[in-house]
Amino acid sequence: MVDFCNTKWLSPVFILLLIFPSCAQMKSGLSPQPSVQTPQPSVQTPQASSQTRGQAQRYVSAGEYQKAIDLYKTEYKKNPKDSVFVKEYVKSLEEIKASADGASEKKDFAPAGKTYNILLKNYPDFKRFAGTLSFDSAILNSKLTNCKTALSKKGFQAYREGKLSEAISLWQDYLEIDPNNTDIKKALNTARMQQKNL
Repeated sequence: MVDFCNTKWLSPVFILLLIFPSCAQMKSGLSPQPSVQTPQPSVQTPQASSQTRGQAQRYVSAGEYQKAIDLYKTEYKKNPKDSVFVKEYVKSLEEIKASADGASEKKDFAPAGKTYNILLKNYPDFKRFAGTLSFDSAILNSKLTNCKTALSKKGFQAYREGKLSEAISLWQDYLEIDPNNTDIKKALNTARMQQKNL
């Protein structure tokens, strides 16, 4: 009798256990729980202004190298981690150096020297990415010295040949690169005095 009662109660309990999980699954199927996602903080590197970058590139194309470098330096201070901008900055510096090399190869020492001088003066500002450049301050200094030597020699040669205007022009170009050179200043003053007396 006891076995019969136990068996009698087990069947409905067993049926209920089968139904209960089915209902729970149906309920979850009818009203899906919204998935809770924790928002990820957005870490964005600020992008350099495309307008500023475009202007800097126009300066490079126009040969206004100091203006271009000034713009790049200002933008770099704002966005030092903008890798796209840094690559563009490095590329422009390489273009500037290439233009100086090209002028030097053509023996056009005045613009070459001015450009090397600009790069050399600004070189300390390139220290964070200097390893990516194809040149360093020693290379720039060597190239600048070659240009100054060539301008000086050409100036003295023109002076000895009596070409005072040419000598004056060459020495003025030299002094734009190295305004404190006393020997060139004296030579320039002498040539000017002689030109006035002619």
